[in-house]
Amino acid sequence: MEKPKPDFNQGFIKVTYPYTWQMWLVWGLIFIVMLIGLFKAPLGLVLSLAMLPFLAIFSPTGLEQQLHKMRKEAPQPDDLEAQALTSGYSLTDWFYGHTEYVPTADASDWVLPAPGPKSWFMQRPYHPDPSNELIPEHPRKIGTPKPANLSSYGLFLIAFLLGMSVFAIIGINEAKASASIEDDTMLLLPYITMGVGAVWLIGGYFKQRQQTVMIDTSTETVRAASAGPTELVGQVRPTFSGGMDIKVDGHPHRLVPGCVSYEWVYEALVRETHTVIRNGRPTRRTKDVWRRVRSRKGDVPFLLHDGTGAIYVRPSTFERKEWGQYAKRWETSDRDTRRDPYWRFYQEKLFNKRRVLRHRWTIHALRIGNPVYVLGYLNQRPLEELDWPGVSDVSECESPLCSPTDMSSIWENKEDNHVDYKEPVPNARLDCRGRDTPGMPAMIKRGTELTNIARLRSRSEILFLPFLTAVAGVFMLLLL
Repeated sequence: MEKPKPDFNQGFIKVTYPYTWQMWLVWGLIFIVMLIGLFKAPLGLVLSLAMLPFLAIFSPTGLEQQLHKMRKEAPQPDDLEAQALTSGYSLTDWFYGHTEYVPTADASDWVLPAPGPKSWFMQRPYHPDPSNELIPEHPRKIGTPKPANLSSYGLFLIAFLLGMSVFAIIGINEAKASASIEDDTMLLLPYITMGVGAVWLIGGYFKQRQQTVMIDTSTETVRAASAGPTELVGQVRPTFSGGMDIKVDGHPHRLVPGCVSYEWVYEALVRETHTVIRNGRPTRRTKDVWRRVRSRKGDVPFLLHDGTGAIYVRPSTFERKEWGQYAKRWETSDRDTRRDPYWRFYQEKLFNKRRVLRHRWTIHALRIGNPVYVLGYLNQRPLEELDWPGVSDVSECESPLCSPTDMSSIWENKEDNHVDYKEPVPNARLDCRGRDTPGMPAMIKRGTELTNIARLRSRSEILFLPFLTAVAGVFMLLLL
């Protein structure tokens, strides 16, 4: 029995709540602060109301909840998982506090099962897959998701607006009824309301610009793509030169294989001591701060394959790159690094007169097999690249024996569904670069359109409600 097609239209109202223990922990801390504030009137009441925007910030969207559940129910193929890093926390050395962590919940990862390497026909990397079908998560198959008009994010913001309005009116009436008022805390509420609304509105404006481009731009299939600005969604696959095996900070035990774009950062937790003047006397204070020591980034070209063909992508030409959650993180105590003369040299050089507590290395990466979303510009490839393997050559090769398994193929007749691997394809002569065009800023993100839009909110939540909050603050101010 065929599974029903998932519905990514969230409707008008969608009440959302945390789906990971980290989110529940943040919510719990916020609620504790709000409960404490209820017993500290009137300033505590203002503090409780001020916590509502933080609850809104840490409220997931309805799509995020749905996709998290779908990932658990739709595991990836074994051969694709074999290329992934082992998820979770691991303690490799207790005495030296050496730990490794790979995120278990990755909002940018595949939602629906993706094609594994065993199904890739790498002798003809630019041609369609043997099944000649779009990847399951392509917008042409699942449509463009629509966030809910009103979610927990908007409900918390409405509660903040109503609460501030009520307390502001009470404070204003008390101020007018009395010539002198001992506690003028309530008179600050119009300024707080107006400030929160203004900050929210500015942030929402920039989010709306990105959201409009992603939702309103039609996603092309690689086989039908032509030169010019375009939106593509697909899977990262290697060129004939392959990917990069990154040794983070040069250490062989910190290896991340199959990267096509990466950035790693080395940080040190430093205990700093400061002398401050308090009540006319010098006082020494200490604080622990993560300090960035060094970092490195790099890119190699890769192929974006959506099932119908591949496009040669040059990630180094993109200024806007987002890889989502980090790929892996290593952390160790200072006792471990002091065993190596190399680290002792850098410790004395960089952290003189400071106490180093811990060291941390974090890498963000786009890896082979990952989903990728691209807004870029398609160009004709340089002439010297047209002689590269798989681009224009028509050498003999044995076609794989594979037939389509999904009757909902984008091709309408059986004749078009046949793949001729002995003829070159036009998309092999194109490459994708990060060139901005009017109304379409070039960007490249890990994840498909579905996973990237899942973190976005409706226009009413990111524009209308913040605008209403700012206007309400102005009206409160006029009543003073």
